[in-house]
Amino acid sequence: MHHSYLDKYARQESALHQLKARTKLLPALATIILIAVVPQPGIVFVAILIGLIIGLCVAAGIPLDYLLLRSAVVLPFSLFAALSLAFNANFAGTVWQWGPLALTAQGLNRAAALLLRSWLAVSLMIILINTTPFDRILRALRLLRIPELFVLLLSFFYRYLYLLWDERERMQRARDLRYFGGRWKQQCALAGHLASALFLRSYERAERVQKAMLARGWDGKTNFTARDTLPMQDWLVLIGGAIFLTFLWLIRRY
Repeated sequence: MHHSYLDKYARQESALHQLKARTKLLPALATIILIAVVPQPGIVFVAILIGLIIGLCVAAGIPLDYLLLRSAVVLPFSLFAALSLAFNANFAGTVWQWGPLALTAQGLNRAAALLLRSWLAVSLMIILINTTPFDRILRALRLLRIPELFVLLLSFFYRYLYLLWDERERMQRARDLRYFGGRWKQQCALAGHLASALFLRSYERAERVQKAMLARGWDGKTNFTARDTLPMQDWLVLIGGAIFLTFLWLIRRY
């Protein structure tokens, strides 16, 4: 496996990378919760968060184009919810109307806020994953008393995502070697066959992996090393993060 789609820059040597996983996980989750609970964030609030994301990327050595490309994945999913807000006739200030569809100014503001909140939250998670190896994030989740089953499922998802990606690449390579074009109807039918074959192959791969794990004595539990103490710099980062989040909460409407 040679993919690094999710955590391409996770094993660099910047000061942000050297912090403990718990030190980065707690402020990141708290900031995402803060972004989610603020219904109408102000311009200053949003500008500070955008500046924070840019500063973290520069400090961690993560290119901004990489962040923008990865964070754009969430936009199609958020766009449907944003459109439902934009065309909500219950809001005031109708800008455009065609039959039952009414585009309102208040709806546009709320749709833009939803898209912006989604992008900010996803960008923070991308920075977290690209500054912390995923095994350390899983260990930090267990140290924070997250249920073991959730951590186990998350670890399986991360590991087998790359196996599934490899399987897809092999199938696509085989298709390209045997396929010489055609109309869009034939292409859709071929894509459907490939999707079903990929599902069957991934299911068979999961069965083989489970048998191999059971043969090696796997008992269904995740084992991590004992809890370690946080150094002084991590405590300073946590205290600074708490002060920063309090400041953001106070200016959330500005």
